[in-house]
Amino acid sequence: MIFLTIAGLIIVGGCQNVEKFPLAQVEGTVLCEGNPVAFATVYFVPAEEGKSAIIGKPGQAITKQDGTFRVSTYQPNDGAVIGKHTIRVGTSSSTDPACPAELSHSKVVQTVNVVKSGNQFTIDLPKRKPKQKLVIEE
Repeated sequence: MIFLTIAGLIIVGGCQNVEKFPLAQVEGTVLCEGNPVAFATVYFVPAEEGKSAIIGKPGQAITKQDGTFRVSTYQPNDGAVIGKHTIRVGTSSSTDPACPAELSHSKVVQTVNVVKSGNQFTIDLPKRKPKQKLVIEE
């Protein structure tokens, strides 16, 4: 019984001592044809140079009415992991559907480098590509 109690304390104690990646404050604005995009979800995904591997905990933010955001990784507004990131911008149920931009949680819209200070990014969303019509010749 004492062995199980000690083993449980070691496991719980080990789980609480999670190493965090170094962070830096990150803020910015999401724009669609020069207009702010409200209530979009912005993802900062750390990526190793030349590889698709994730190296660090991803950060995210939700844009305010004026399109501005501050990234959170471990706690609210604590920033993003220092290093190279791919940025993705997705919709929420409140995002303006009139924006003719490509909004997708899986599409990379920009690549940035987060440094120790001065991380202010403007994310100009790419225009949505028109759907191609399938033409069947008889």
